[in-house]
Formats: sequence, structure tokens, C-alpha cells
Amino acid sequence: MDKELFDKYNKLGRGNWGKDLTIWKTMYRGFLSQTKSEGGFFSIGKSEGLNPFNEMLLNTFLDIPKARKEGIPVIMHPFNYEPELFFAMNLAPMMQEIISVGLAFVHLNEPYIDYINKIGYGDNPTLCNAQRPFISMVMQGAAPIPDLLFYLSTPCNSLLASYQVYQQLTGIPSYNIDVPYWAYDQDNEFYDKKTMEYMINQSKNLITWLEDNTKQKFDAYKFQQTMAIVNESREYTLEFNELLKAVPCPMPSITGFGVFLTMVARAGSPEAVKATKWFHDTAAENVKNGIGAVPDEKIRIAWPYTHVFFDVGLLSWIEQTFNAVVIMDLLGHYKVLPYNVSTIENCFRSLALGTLDASMVCTTRGPMEYYIEYLLNYVKDYKIDCVIMPMHFACKHVYTMARVTSEAIREETGIPTLIFGVDSYDSREVTSEELKSKISEFLTHIVL
Repeated sequence: MDKELFDKYNKLGRGNWGKDLTIWKTMYRGFLSQTKSEGGFFSIGKSEGLNPFNEMLLNTFLDIPKARKEGIPVIMHPFNYEPELFFAMNLAPMMQEIISVGLAFVHLNEPYIDYINKIGYGDNPTLCNAQRPFISMVMQGAAPIPDLLFYLSTPCNSLLASYQVYQQLTGIPSYNIDVPYWAYDQDNEFYDKKTMEYMINQSKNLITWLEDNTKQKFDAYKFQQTMAIVNESREYTLEFNELLKAVPCPMPSITGFGVFLTMVARAGSPEAVKATKWFHDTAAENVKNGIGAVPDEKIRIAWPYTHVFFDVGLLSWIEQTFNAVVIMDLLGHYKVLPYNVSTIENCFRSLALGTLDASMVCTTRGPMEYYIEYLLNYVKDYKIDCVIMPMHFACKHVYTMARVTSEAIREETGIPTLIFGVDSYDSREVTSEELKSKISEFLTHIVL
């Protein structure tokens, strides 16, 4: 990052953000420092200063203290709900997992995990450490306290339970959307005609709740404009997904996660359009020029689960050691389609599609067949050589699906699968060395 830009963002990060935003501010300054010295996340190819993704992420941090100063309500939401409706209603969205998962990158979540273990709120085989550290932070007075809380019933009971505990500890107004089990697509064997109507009605009730709990009023025209902006980001993202089918893969293993983070943190904003376009255009240029992210690509890996967040260098190690590329992880494989937004009712349908087909949600909100079909298509479409699933201990439902799905993949494609347990957020359960040993043995003796 050039000095002028750094000075600009350094100045914006000064001042008193409020006691409850101390960690939020610390994360901002740490990311800014890393961006200045190393180019930040997703510094792809030649140095280009501050790329659109890193700029978007910096502004995501800055928006919260700015909203506080301007009297704009802050609403906290989980990683599986895009914030376009909140932008349309002039609210400041704050994704909780940016904090609790973001701290795992530098192992600063571990003291909070230790504290919550002593308190007795679950343990890592029963409740996910994507949310447990945040409960610990609340109890120690270190967590941001938004004006409103919003969460979903999916993809797991662990997330649902932790958000309810958070609401009880803080007393802030909260709203929960129940995501139905069945499909909305008439061609699906699990189709239920009530699914879409149910989701749309809940979104409309959410708007009423937001109006009742803030001074913001729903503006149908602004909502329609925002959903049109969402469509632009979705179009770039879906084309980006198609570009990753190229051999060699044009983008590094972590890139899909960057696209996911863009959508879940900023969907509905011009910044998200700019960032997704940058990811798309970079991939398109590399495909055009026959450039692969991994020199002499030998292995294409499907990673149909989340990353191991405590080891930021794991995917790079796989690339450098085995000339292997992880095409996309479960979150990074964003699959929400653009939808006609010519009417307000169509906009509500598009909003519902964003929830029903959100990353991870779309594969875990129904029968096991959802996940099996998803992964079989993933393996075939992206010319996958093997599957690696580092399964988080608390994800009992996905762990079960993974075992059955791996057999379906083996029978239909002959592709081998590695499944092993790990705490994706705590390096002390299964260490980086143990992870690399498992992956190395699998790729060396089974795949190569």
C-alpha cells in the first residue's frame, strides 16, 4: 500500500471508538499494518497497491464507529446471512464471526475459549468455537454490543443456541428467521410449495420489526436498487466460479473464501460489486493467458467444508509442497443465482433465495441428498482429483453426511476422500503439524 493511502486509513482509525469496540479497532489496525507491509489478503500477482477486497474489508471495520457517531443503528448478524436488506434500510451490518473467527487467525481467541470452558458453556465437541469465544467476550466485557441482533435457525443448533445466549446476556432486541427444511424448486423431489412463501413472509415481518425497533423506514425503491446491486455481485461471482473450472486453476486456494466474505459482509453495497469484479477480472485475465495460480499444477482438491482458520498458511503449504490447488471450500463455493428484480415482490424472492441458497446453508438445510448431489457435481465440474474434509468436532450433522457422501463419491467417480477431526478454531486440539502429516500422507501415498 502506498504511503498516502496508508496515512488516510491510519488517520481514519484514530480516535475513541468506544470501550466495547476495542477489539474491533485492534483488528482493524492489525489488518491495516499487514496490508501495508505484505499487501494484505489476496495480493494476487504483481503489486497493485490497495486492492478492492482489502479496501472493502478496511471499510467494513470503519463503518461501525462511523455509524455510532452518526446515530445509525448497528445490527449484528451471522456468517450465513447477507446484509443487503440492512443496507437498504440504512443500518450498519456487523458480522459476528469477523471477530470470533478472525481472532483465530492469530490465536487470540484461545484465551476466550479457555475462559468459557471454565464457565461451563459447552465444549468443542458440542458447541462450535466459531461462536463460543464471543460469548466469553461478552461475559468479560470485551465484546461489541450492537443495537440489534439477527440470526437464523441454520446451519446448526450450535449457532442458534449461542446467539440466543448472547441475546440473553445483553438484552438487546433480537429477531430470528426460521429456514425451512424443504426445497423451493419444483424439479426437486423434496419440493414444498410453501417454502418460498414462508421465507418471503418472514422477511416482510423482519422489516416490520426493524421499523419498530429503529427510526428507519422501509423504502421500496431503495430496496429495489439495493437488490439490483446484489445481482451485479452475484453475476460476477457465478462467472468467477465458472472460471475456476479452467485447468490450470487461475486463482490461489484461498480466493473463493474472499468472494464469500465479500458477499456475507457487504452484499448490497457498491464495494461488493467492485471487489467481486476484481476477483472475476483477475481470474479471467489468468485464464486468457493460461496462467495457473500453482506452477505445474498436479492435484485439484475439493474442500467441501470450512477452512482450518487457526492455520493461515495451510493452503499455501499445500500449494507449494504438492503443486496442488484447493479449488474452493464450502463457504467459498457461492451459488446464489441473480434473480429478476423488476418488481418489489421479485426483490423479496431474490432476498429469500440469498438465504435459502447461502453458502453452507443450501447443503445442510435438508435431507442428506442435498449434500451428496452438491459434492458429486463439485467433483465432476471442477475435474477434482481428491477430496479433503477437515471436520470440525461440533459439526455432528456434517460429519455424518461426509462419511456417507465419501462413499457415494468413491462408488461413482473413484475419487479418494480424506476425513479427519479437527477444531477449526483452536490449534491445541489437533496441531498444524498433525494436520500437515495427515494431508501429506494422503496426498503422497493415496493421490499421487
